[in-house]
Parts: sequence; C-alpha cells; structure tokens
Amino acid sequence: MRKLTLAAALSGLALPALADDAALLMAVQRYDALGRVGGADDILSADEDLRDAGYDVSTLEDGDGDDMVRLLGQFAAEAEDANRLVLALSGKFMTDGARTWFLSTDARRPTLFAMGDTAVSLESVLAVLAKTPGQAVLVLGLDEGDDNAIGPYLREGLGDLDVPQGVTVVIGGTTYVDDLLQDAVARPGGDVMDYVRDTRRLRAKGYQPASLILQADTGAQAPTPAPAPRPATDPTLPDWTAAQEADTADSYRNFIFRYPNSPYTAEARRRLDEIENDPVRLDQQAEDSLNLTRQDRRNIQRDLTLLDYNTRGVDGIFGPGSRGAIRNWQQSNGYNQTGFLTREQINRIDAQASRRRAEVEAEEARQREEQLRLDRAYWEETGARGDAAGYRAYLDRYPEGQFADQARAGLQELEPEEPRAPEVQPPSNNDAIAAERALNINPILARLIESRLSQLGFNPGRVDGRFDRDTRGAISRYQSSRNLPATGYLNEPTLARLLADSFGR
Repeated sequence: MRKLTLAAALSGLALPALADDAALLMAVQRYDALGRVGGADDILSADEDLRDAGYDVSTLEDGDGDDMVRLLGQFAAEAEDANRLVLALSGKFMTDGARTWFLSTDARRPTLFAMGDTAVSLESVLAVLAKTPGQAVLVLGLDEGDDNAIGPYLREGLGDLDVPQGVTVVIGGTTYVDDLLQDAVARPGGDVMDYVRDTRRLRAKGYQPASLILQADTGAQAPTPAPAPRPATDPTLPDWTAAQEADTADSYRNFIFRYPNSPYTAEARRRLDEIENDPVRLDQQAEDSLNLTRQDRRNIQRDLTLLDYNTRGVDGIFGPGSRGAIRNWQQSNGYNQTGFLTREQINRIDAQASRRRAEVEAEEARQREEQLRLDRAYWEETGARGDAAGYRAYLDRYPEGQFADQARAGLQELEPEEPRAPEVQPPSNNDAIAAERALNINPILARLIESRLSQLGFNPGRVDGRFDRDTRGAISRYQSSRNLPATGYLNEPTLARLLADSFGR
C-alpha cells in the first residue's frame, strides 16, 4: 500500500480530539543513514511535567516516517479544539533557504525534489499551531554547528521560517530546549519569553509578547492587575491589534502619538522601550529591512571569508556558520555581537574586503615579478647555453616557464621525437560547468584562486585569471586531495574549502 504523506497527515486525519491542551514531543537521535544527534532525546524528559500541567502528551523517539504521520495526524486533529498547543522537534533539519523540513530516523540523503515521506514540512506544522494564536509554542532542538551544504540547493539547519501570527517559535541546541519545556512551558507561572531572554542560549521568532505564561500559577499570590481594562468596544482596539502584529518600534511609536489616552498606551510604551533597548532585535529588524537577495548574501559570505572569518560555505544562506562569522567580525570591529548586519556594517565589510583584494593583487604582482626574475636567471644558467642538457634542466624546473616553448623547440631540434597522437579531451561535465558558472567568478577572484592553488603546491600554471588546462588540472588535483569530486571545475564546497585552506596556512 502506498504510504500516506506527511503533508496529508497535517491537513487533518479523522481522529478524535482527546484533550483541550495537546503536546507532542518528537526526537530523533539515531538516524539510519545520517549519523547521530547528541542530546536530541533530552526533550522527552519533559513528558511528565507537561502531563502534570494538563496537556495530553504524545512522544516519539527515533520514529520513522509512518510513526510521524500517525502522531502528527492525531496532533492536527486535537488542535481543532485545543486551548494550548506545544510541539517540540529535536534532531536533524534540512532547508533550501525558504522551506524547512524535520527528518525522520529512516531519512536518506535528501535532495531538493525527493524529500519523500521521511521529512516533516515545518510550514505545515506552523499552520497547525496557528489554530491557537497566542498559546502555541514550537520548540526546535538543533544539532549545534550542523549547517553543512547538501548539494547546491540544500543545507542542514533552518531556513527563514514564515511564522504565522500568534505562534511562538523557540530555537536552540538539543541540550538546552528540554529545560525550556520543564522550567518555563510546563512550570506554573513560568514565562517563556523571560526564560528565552535570560538563558541567552535560545532565540525566539514569530509572536514575541513581553510575557508568555502558558501555565498559570494558581498557588501563588494574585498577580498584579493589568494597567487598564481592554474593552472589546474600545475604538483604539483595531489599531492596537495592528501595532502588535507589526511589532516594530515605529508601529508602537505611531500608536502612542495617535492615542495618548488609550488603555493600551502604557503597554505600547513598555514594548517600545523594550525594542529600543534590545540591540539584537534592532539589528535583526535592520537586516530584514534590507531585503537582501541570495546573491547579496553570497557576496557578504565571500567578503567575510576573504577577511579570514569562516562562514562554512558561500551559498547565500545565513546559517549558524555565517552568523558566527558575523559575530566574530562585529567583535573585532567594535560592534554589538548580534550576528545580524546593518547597512553600515555591510558597507564596512565590503570596504575591508576591497582593500584586502587590492593587497592580495599587489602581493601577487610582486610574487610574479620575483618568479619571472628567478625564471630568467635559471634560464641563463641552463637553456640559454643551447644544449640538450640545459633545455632539460630548465624544463624540469619550469615546465610552464616563460622560456618553456623555446626550450621545447630547441630540444625537439636536437632530439626529434616520433609524432604523438593528438590528446583526446574527456567529455565536458555539463553539471560541473553549470555549477562553476553559477558562482559568477570575476577576474580578480579567478587570479586569487590561481594564486592560492599555486601557494598550496598544485601548480595551476600562469596566474592570469584565465582557467586553462593547467588551472583545471590544479583544481582537479586539489579536489582529489580534499576528498571532493575531482571535476576540475569549481563549485561552492570547493571554493569555500580552498579559501579556508588558504587562510589556515
């Protein structure tokens, strides 16, 4: 029988709702083909705490695609009548930048067009959680540092999640998210947002109110009453709702200016103060407002790599590697270490990288002059004397030197060789060629690549920004030495490894 897809499960199976509050904990620590994720099963320890807090809890450890279909279908059905929803996923995630999937234990090496029934779409999960806005939490436990590229279109980790209104997403390492579930989500009086702000090892996306308490503290003293009642008939309510949805400094500032006597004005001032004093949020909003394209992000990653800040890939996706490189650059340049870039910072990175390129070009020119001088001096002592021994000595040292053609011609004249059949070129690799073209390598970067290959001992021939047969051979030899597919053409993994190797020496 054909397996039911996970997308169908999330669209709603005919299963009865068992409780007003639902929680689902799914952890994959051991993958059949993708290795192990340490600490992924820690979230399962929150099972009893959530039950005590009144949730109907389902758990799944190292489940395959069929197991996930069953439990997600049940969770989607329960969400229809639930007051609170908590879903925690811990293990391996995959993204193409815009979409993100959670992988089941039987997942194989994924491809862009063949995720199959062993991957859960987080977009579908978020749509289910949107059933209880303001009382829905998605907790994602990641394998920290797990952001390797999978081909040219996919990488491990999370993409840019489009979080529905009213859904809170909390992201962190597999060994930290379990404490969030126990000490904030399930604990009476526990404030999810306070916990995220205080821990500093977690980050939130989507709905981020000043306070998010899912479990009331019935045994504590009565809480301080709200500053003012919020009658449904208040004429400022629609604009206050719009300000909360935008959740920006400008939206709250405009509300305060327009409605200084609204019952919501005090809360608007408090949220405005919170935003204006949070450098991470300010930088995140500043970066979001730039609407950076994937090519813009590639350019920033190349610049940071050139400046010796390893982004662990030049793919246009700002994963943990890129964010870490940005924070390191910010620390070195006196900025708040938020991991998000402003326009001023991007311009400064570009200026520093341009200076570095100029320095590299100047050094390459000096090295070329020195190589030509040594080449000429060696020729004077060997091939310039016009005998076969001198020609051979020169060609042994400088097979692609400035006098190599003259030496070969002289040697051929002295010792004619039998004519050889023309060299048969292997067929071109269309995929490899296309991958290199997609990198948009300019002449400056091409010379830098040839120079690095030369410094690493792979002999690309003349450093002139032209990828000839010698350059292709050097690229192929480099790829073989690093256990990369030896195509002779550059792709993102080869370029990133080459630049990282260069600055690591």
